[in-house]
Amino acid sequence: YYMDLSGNIQECIDLYCKLAKCDPKSLHPVATPCIDESLLPDSDFENPGMLRHDASKIVLKILWDSRITRPDTYWTVNWLARNVTKWTVACDKRLRKLMCYLKYTQDYVQYSFVGDQAKDCQLVLFCDASFADDIKDSKSTTGGIIYLIGPNTCVHIGHIVKKQTAVSHSSTEAEIIALDAALRVDALPAI
Repeated sequence: YYMDLSGNIQECIDLYCKLAKCDPKSLHPVATPCIDESLLPDSDFENPGMLRHDASKIVLKILWDSRITRPDTYWTVNWLARNVTKWTVACDKRLRKLMCYLKYTQDYVQYSFVGDQAKDCQLVLFCDASFADDIKDSKSTTGGIIYLIGPNTCVHIGHIVKKQTAVSHSSTEAEIIALDAALRVDALPAI
């Protein structure tokens, strides 16, 4: 079983190009949907972005279309969604990189396969934290993904990407907070 939303991704790209008044040919291949904030000047976080009035239209469409099939974009989309009301030049740059990534990865799909009985499968949870990754407030981000795994089964059940609410004092503390969130949000409900 697989879901192909490449048509929806193309709609997001078309909407972005229309609202940003850019040629789709100007979008170039990039390796990841994320941008390293340390490479952006401070002024990019202070000045309003060009797309501040249209940002919610684009970001919410991407969030809706990618929430199930494109967990590779979730961190960037969540960051943009959190900043829709305080849109800056940095947001414009992050959105552009995401659109470049989506344009050249439209054929990425998520496959699931089931070939075992339930008794032969188990839930597997992976979680991680990026320690103090937000350069503005030093908060970490939790990431987690849960699968149903068996000898002939691999099904993505859910994932979480969430900015932590407190500043961790060590990577170990950030990891424990990530584990707690992933267990509460993904693992326990799946059980």
